Amino acid sequence: MKSRAPHIKVYLSDEGYGHIVRQRAVIEAIRRQCPTARFTLQTHRHLEVAQRMIPDVTPVNRFNNITWHKQTSGSPDLGNIRVQFNHYLEDSNAWIERELADFEADAVISDFVYEAFEVAHRKGVPAFGVAHFTWDWFFSKLYPPPLKTDVLEQFFDHAGKATRLFFPPFTPEEILMHYTNAEEVPLILRGSIDHKKVWPTQDFKVMIVDSGSGLLSNSVKRALKNVEGMEGFRFYVNARHATSQSNVELIPQNELLVDYFAEMDLIIGRAGFNTISECIGLRRPLLLLGEAANPEMLENIMNLKKVQLGSFISMDTFESELNTFLPDFLAHEYPYIRERMAQHTLRTTGADTIASAILKHLT
Repeated sequence: MKSRAPHIKVYLSDEGYGHIVRQRAVIEAIRRQCPTARFTLQTHRHLEVAQRMIPDVTPVNRFNNITWHKQTSGSPDLGNIRVQFNHYLEDSNAWIERELADFEADAVISDFVYEAFEVAHRKGVPAFGVAHFTWDWFFSKLYPPPLKTDVLEQFFDHAGKATRLFFPPFTPEEILMHYTNAEEVPLILRGSIDHKKVWPTQDFKVMIVDSGSGLLSNSVKRALKNVEGMEGFRFYVNARHATSQSNVELIPQNELLVDYFAEMDLIIGRAGFNTISECIGLRRPLLLLGEAANPEMLENIMNLKKVQLGSFISMDTFESELNTFLPDFLAHEYPYIRERMAQHTLRTTGADTIASAILKHLT
C-alpha cells in the first residue's frame, strides 16, 4: 500500500438510493482491507442521506450531471428527460473542467457518473464503475429515445476509459458485451446487517417496501386497506404509511426496512436491485411490483422470474386484490420460490471482490 493513506473520491448520480447502498458496501469492504483509506463523496440531491448511510466521508455538494425524471406513475417522463439532456455536452465539458481544477484523489469510484471516468483518465489515476446497469443502456431502452446519439457516444467514450467496470449478476447482457472493461462480480451486499426483531407472532409476516422517495405511498395505503381484517397475516410497513389496522405493524421511519428482512416470510416491493440483492442474500421470497415503462424494473422482474427466485404482482392486483391474491399465491407458487431461495448458490461477496481489485491498483 502507498506510504500515505489512499484517498478515493466517490461520485454518485443524483437518482435513487440503491446506488448509495452499493457504494457503502464497497467503502466498508475497502476499510476492512485498508483501514487508513480516506473517502470524499460527491453528490447533490441525496447528499444528506448518503452521509448518514456512509459515515466518516468528506462531503462535496455538487450536482454530478446525471439524473432523470419520472411521472407520478413512476414511468419515465420523456419530455423532461429530453430537456435535461438537451445541453448535456456543453454541461459535461464544463463539469469536467471544473472538476479537474480541484481534483486530488488517488482513485475514483462511481455508479456511472460518466465524466468522473474522464477526469480520472486525464489525471492518470485508476477509475472504477460499480453499478447493475448503465445510463446509456437505460436511456436507449426508452421510446422514443430521449437522448441524442452524440450524448450516448460521449457516455460510451468516457466509460470506456474506466480502469474496470464491476457489475453483479442479472446485469443486462448488452452491457457486459458492449464494455470490454466490464467484469461480473458476486452480489454486492453490506458486510454486516443490523438484524432487528419483530414482536413474536404465528401469523405469516409480509414486509411491504416502498421506494426511498415514497413513490408508492398511495398504492401501499390502498393495499393495506384491502387486507384490513385479513386473518393469519401480519403486514410490516414504514411508519410514514400511518394506519391503526390491527394486522399492520409500523417500522420507525429512521430505521432501515432491510434490517427486518430476515424476520419476514415474504417481501413485497418495487423491483429495485438493492431490494432484490438483499432478499437473495437473506434467502427471503420476493413478490415484485413493476413500474410502467421503466426498463430497469422490467429487466429485474424478467431476470428474477427466469431463475425462479421471485414472482410478479401487477399494481392493480396489489392495490385492490391482495386479500385474494396472497392465499392463492401461498398455496401454489410461494413454496417453490421459498425452496429455490433456500437452495440457490449465488455468492454475495461482490463488495470484497471489488475492494481487493481496487486496492491492488493503489499498491
